[in-house]
Amino acid sequence: MFARLLGLVCLLNLGVCPALPDSLSGTEKLELYLKADSRQPSGPLSYMKGELASLMRSAGYRLEWRDEKGAGRTSTAVELVVLELRGVCGASSDGLSDKSPIENLASLAATAVSDGEILPFSWVNCETLTRMLAPALRGQGAAQRDFLYGRAVARLLAHELYHIILNTPEHGRDGVAKECFAVSDLLTGHFEFEQTVLARFHHSPTEHEASGPGEVAGDAASGR
Repeated sequence: MFARLLGLVCLLNLGVCPALPDSLSGTEKLELYLKADSRQPSGPLSYMKGELASLMRSAGYRLEWRDEKGAGRTSTAVELVVLELRGVCGASSDGLSDKSPIENLASLAATAVSDGEILPFSWVNCETLTRMLAPALRGQGAAQRDFLYGRAVARLLAHELYHIILNTPEHGRDGVAKECFAVSDLLTGHFEFEQTVLARFHHSPTEHEASGPGEVAGDAASGR
């Protein structure tokens, strides 16, 4: 797999995090603190938040976004996760024309792991994502590019939240929790968690599995 350019996003996450309650009754609050470049355009960001809210709502979570002013306040959320957009997650027509195809396997998104414990810190490599999506987004109008780009970011982040919340290195057989994404998975109209994964969101994990020392959960991307 690593010797060829497959046009896939391989999502490899290992580690553990604190267990959730035995069952989730109703909608649990999930607080997210977003770190983004000051140049980050608002369009993709808005669509990203909307898509991520929809995906996590299906899993039983209500998202609440924190800013710097509220970062230190007392929280009743089941989890607080820091999400970082590294670089500028956007697709201007000028920017797309300058992007060459991805030639080497590169980290697209990741979640930090320390001493075998998964940490609630995830990020997306915007430069890599832009290069991966550029061929499909060229020729689209500005509003459509923002929509498609923001939705793609949300699907990557939802995959990371799946590993953090469910405390598992395993992947689903299909949908947002599966191991590898094709470019079409990031851009298609409907791409959600499969029902077996949604059922797991409503129950805490029965087994905890830890990653090896120094491992970092990550998503590998390649393009063609």
